[in-house]
Amino acid sequence: MSTDELQALYASPLPASRTGALYNAFSYPTKISAESVALFIACHTEPGDHVLDVFGGSGTTGIAALLCERPTDRMVSMAGERGLEPRWGARNATVYELSEIGTLLSRVMTAAPEPEAFKAAAARLVDAASALEPTLYDAAGPDGRDGTVRQIIWSDIVQCPRCGAETTYADTRVRYEPLRFDDTFSCVCGHTGSPDDWPRVLEDVVDPWTGETNRRRRRMPWKVYGTSSTGNWSRRATDEDGRVEDDALARGLPLGAPIVPLHWGDLHRNGYHQGMTHLHHLYTARNFRALATLWQLIEREPEELREALKLLVLSYNAAHSTLMTRVVLKKNSKDFVVTGAQSGVMYVSGLPVEKNVFTGIRRKIKTFAAAFELLHGLSGDATIVTGSSADLHLPNESVDYVFTDPPFGGYIPYSEINQVNELWLGQTTKTEEEAIISPSQGKGVGEYQALLTSVFLEVARVMKPDADATLVFHSSQATVWQALTASLADAGLAVTAASILDKTQASFKQVNGHLAVSGDPLLRVKRRPRVAAVRQNVPTMSDLAMVERSLPVTARQQQHRYSELIGMALMSGVPITMDARAVYQIRGLD
Repeated sequence: MSTDELQALYASPLPASRTGALYNAFSYPTKISAESVALFIACHTEPGDHVLDVFGGSGTTGIAALLCERPTDRMVSMAGERGLEPRWGARNATVYELSEIGTLLSRVMTAAPEPEAFKAAAARLVDAASALEPTLYDAAGPDGRDGTVRQIIWSDIVQCPRCGAETTYADTRVRYEPLRFDDTFSCVCGHTGSPDDWPRVLEDVVDPWTGETNRRRRRMPWKVYGTSSTGNWSRRATDEDGRVEDDALARGLPLGAPIVPLHWGDLHRNGYHQGMTHLHHLYTARNFRALATLWQLIEREPEELREALKLLVLSYNAAHSTLMTRVVLKKNSKDFVVTGAQSGVMYVSGLPVEKNVFTGIRRKIKTFAAAFELLHGLSGDATIVTGSSADLHLPNESVDYVFTDPPFGGYIPYSEINQVNELWLGQTTKTEEEAIISPSQGKGVGEYQALLTSVFLEVARVMKPDADATLVFHSSQATVWQALTASLADAGLAVTAASILDKTQASFKQVNGHLAVSGDPLLRVKRRPRVAAVRQNVPTMSDLAMVERSLPVTARQQQHRYSELIGMALMSGVPITMDARAVYQIRGLD
């Protein structure tokens, strides 16, 4: 593809789709859709070429390389909208990733099982688990008829600061007609104040699965949502709902259930994580038992389907099975909207949600099968490596194109988050080579930069002389950008073009951070000539920011301005010396 056509590829923001079978099958943290990556691969390479990803994450690059053989309607549409005519056809890929869950996902998706065989095995799995635990999610409806739990909202127990009376956090905050959270509550003793000032009630509990005594926040079922022959219903929780949980905890677990310690680091909070020392403490006893039963039964299924079945279970696990699942309020809603865990954190709210694991995983079978229909039978070769990309097994100048999205400094501690799934696999991420800024790992900006440099030196070694690389990156901090640019320079790589990945839904940290910075820069990178010309009168980042300030923007574009400025600086060789806050102060947006 010509230089002009490649420039067109980087000329306008590229949407990051958050819908479709490939995304919905596994909600692993990902920054760009496989279809968008496939367009980049198809434009930078020819059929049969070799594509590399050195920070593989969810395996998107490997999936995208194979998908070039069978482009979706969306891929064809994106190319047409940009006036591009890539040569579709199978590419080969090598993907390096440190995390065990990331490489499991990559292996399954790049060697997708036959969809119908998978669907049959997955249905058998859930049926067998339900048969072994037939009453696990039983609950009577408001009319007394037998029913099945859909989800339960639990609540922390709080104590009045004046009289010590105990009640649920939910009762101090939640009001109906209209549904809302109130900021004040009055106790029967007459004390009125903010519910957040009511201390959580703690309890010492002997854990029958470890034999240890833990001090933890006390919580209880508050509201039950279920279904019966007459339809869906909801009701206030009763003592019986609590006894069902006690029964699930009292019985022995299936063999192989991972009663193992958590590896806490930067995400640990003394408050809501109090007493959560082991993996099963992140779950209700009922949900942990359901997952353990499913996990044991996977070994009965055909060997060629077991990894896909494990992925199915884990795809639901971290996002929907734990106490990190939560409720949200939406305008004009009569009741709560139940959603999953917040991405990028391990937050446990005062109103955690317990979802029916069997029902949730059964619903995901169809989504996985649809993804496998897109990917099964593709002819490209994908090599998935669990390990550090600081020492690639590839020969010199053997790679035609690199697409990768390095970790964003200390933005998300992936290894800590991944353990919720990886402890089920029996192997967690080896963090020694994890490129991250992490106080708990003893890694600052210098260590982060050194790890990036070691990887990019390998990238430069294996890239063909005329090959391109595309990097997705995001940070609001100048020091993180400085680490990236220094590591690229030390590896002999230079940025030649920049665009923006226009996320339709920002991450939790982008929404709730101090600054509204969205749009991850997409950087086109090439091997730099050995001798670079000395430039005179290089502008500063402040100069660029002042020029950029005069450009009219929409409210949506305002959130892209820092990312766009970063792209301008990288292409101009301007040192990045300003955080997003400083740039927004110039524009009067802070």
